Amino acid sequence: MRKRSPTDRNPGAPRLARGRAKPAERNRRPERGRIPARRIAGAGTQTMSRCDQATVIEPQDLITVARRILHLANRGPGRLEFLREASRIFLEFSGCDALELRICADDHSGGYRWQASRTGEERFAPQPLLDPTVSASPAPAHGAAPTGDDVEQRPAWYEDLMKTAAAGALGPWGRCITSAGSFWTGDAAVDLALSGPTEPARELDGGAVVSLAVIPFDIAPNRRGVIALRSGRKHLFTGETIGRHEALAQTLGLAIDDRRAQHALRERVKELSCLYQIAQVLEEAERPIEDTLERVVRLLPPAWQFPDLVAARIRVDDHERSLGDLQRAIHRHSAAITIEGVRRGVVEVGYVEERPEFIEGAFLTEEHHLLAAVARETALHIQRCEARTERRQLTARMRQADRLATLGQLAAGLAHEINEPLGGILGFAQLARKHPDIPATVSDDLDKIIRSALHARDIVRKLMLFARQSPPLRTAVKLNALVRESLGLLSHRLRDSGIETALDLDPADPELLADAVQLHQVVVNLCVNALQAMRGGGRLAIQTRRRSDGVSLMIEDSGTGIPPDIAERVFEPFFTTKPPEEGTGLGLSVVHGIVTLHGGEIGFQTEPGKGTRFEVRLPSVPPEREAKITTLS
Repeated sequence: MRKRSPTDRNPGAPRLARGRAKPAERNRRPERGRIPARRIAGAGTQTMSRCDQATVIEPQDLITVARRILHLANRGPGRLEFLREASRIFLEFSGCDALELRICADDHSGGYRWQASRTGEERFAPQPLLDPTVSASPAPAHGAAPTGDDVEQRPAWYEDLMKTAAAGALGPWGRCITSAGSFWTGDAAVDLALSGPTEPARELDGGAVVSLAVIPFDIAPNRRGVIALRSGRKHLFTGETIGRHEALAQTLGLAIDDRRAQHALRERVKELSCLYQIAQVLEEAERPIEDTLERVVRLLPPAWQFPDLVAARIRVDDHERSLGDLQRAIHRHSAAITIEGVRRGVVEVGYVEERPEFIEGAFLTEEHHLLAAVARETALHIQRCEARTERRQLTARMRQADRLATLGQLAAGLAHEINEPLGGILGFAQLARKHPDIPATVSDDLDKIIRSALHARDIVRKLMLFARQSPPLRTAVKLNALVRESLGLLSHRLRDSGIETALDLDPADPELLADAVQLHQVVVNLCVNALQAMRGGGRLAIQTRRRSDGVSLMIEDSGTGIPPDIAERVFEPFFTTKPPEEGTGLGLSVVHGIVTLHGGEIGFQTEPGKGTRFEVRLPSVPPEREAKITTLS
């Protein structure tokens, strides 16, 4: 920085009295990190004596203070913390009663004003009003200790002076402005009166203004600031001391930019650390979704500016985890968890207390981006888990289909091999039964043979249905009527078992081409299976629905459910958990065979202790008929 003479003003500027330091005082080095008490004697407290002696500022004092401010900025504190501490240092260095700092960009956006005094009063507000084309007007304030008051109206001469200094236009204040563009006066009553206003105001914030310095400084290429120092003492600023205040103001500008960069870097590190840790959690695909959401929601608060004030919540479908009471949040932001265009959940973060910093917005732009990234990563994790589950289910279904196909081939072979000798046994037993001279005991034995043969034939027929060896005789079938008819056959048994029946049949009365006898067997078998699962009574609900590609039949019971360890085997022939006298284990196998033979699908949902729901989906037109129709057309 270039040297300034004691009268470094524009030509014609009046010379003001100024104190000089003695050689012994100039050579005395201050204690490291502290400003000598002698320099601010009489000016550092509210009970200071008023005198006309200028404060003596040694060069080494300036270096010490500059280092303190730069060191403070390098820590990357929050803005208010930095302004509070930097103001204390500046007031201690200058010996002033109060200061005001205004920051803005070249487009006059994104700025703020800060006021501090020796009495401990602090105010922070947006809208610095440094644009010379904008007139002065009150701006809402938010104090470091909120009072709810607004920043009071500044006198016109003061606002004009701040704008002029910020713009670098000397205007009517030319005789009081240094070559660096700073305004200063040690006697406001004289200099302000000579500068134009006929009735200059001599009070600001309730205090007398005698010495005043308004110093512009650069922060970044497109960002600048102005600091106003004021005191009730005469000749606090001189031609010699104003240059050092200008140097310290430029240091303050560097510190503001450095603090902003350090603070932004610290916030980015927090955000990236949060995202990295969440990504590690989401990589663990085998972890239950509830546990995953719990860990993610706990990683969110540390990434925000004020972690102790953060409440967070994450919800996916019916799963939700939260940290803190988000209902108390004053400021919130959220990001939707969207999967394949469908909103499946949300990630929310909020502050439960107010902070002065929130006057310009509670959340940083990067925090909005971080929350959106967390929502995207969570959505991708859910997609991967669902795809993995779907692959497992598909693999299990394929294994089951292969197993059932193998069993079907075996059952078909057995049915054909048993059917021929069984027909002979039944035929000859019936012929023998017709002989008039057979004894009664022989007749009874023949009846047993006939009944057993008929039972065996029924088993063979079911095996052939399971193996899809009995082609259906398709006709137009009204699904609702078929359900009512099947329930009519079971009504007495259902009533005796204490089972309540609930029908929810589609009013459109869906119709399909199918074998009515075989579909009748599907409904009866599923209902009997449900009845046997409700030993002490319960509720049997049946629904029918028309779908775009066919019809659906849902049969749900409130029974014991199907244990997970046998769920994959329920359609296997001869597999049963019931006593031998209650069934052969072919009921669901026959249902599976009939549904498959009609080109449909069957599946179930079960919860042990609460019940099971079977759903049968059948095409309205069987696949082979549909193919023929397509060919004919």
